[in-house]
Amino acid sequence: MLLGGMLLSNCVDKQKNDSYTRVVFDPGALKFFASSVNKKQETMAALYGNDKAYQTLSKGDSISAAGTILRLVTWRYHDNPQYTGGTINGELLSVESVYVNEAGKASYELEASALQSETNEVADKQERIKYIMSYKPVF
Repeated sequence: MLLGGMLLSNCVDKQKNDSYTRVVFDPGALKFFASSVNKKQETMAALYGNDKAYQTLSKGDSISAAGTILRLVTWRYHDNPQYTGGTINGELLSVESVYVNEAGKASYELEASALQSETNEVADKQERIKYIMSYKPVF
């Protein structure tokens, strides 16, 4: 039985696809908080933030702590050529940032985006802030 499994696994076509450009995001001093997958858009996202952001998100506060910094990084995902059934991140699609100033006002910035055309502005920045702030840290 084991031999049959080994033979079957050797017959799987593991094509290497060099057409994907993988970008590694350097979060700097920010820490990983959470991740999500959107199967419909074939994307995966990771949320990073500072300690102030962790305090806000872990408590579920509706008022953000001054100095909060959050970055939601979104990639297109692809089948992992090394593991059948697995996926890996591919092209970097967007980096969205939320900053909270000393007065407690949140601002939104789209730093990189392949999800929308250059002429198409983000429809509602407040909705994006609300969405990003809705994540809960996994630890």
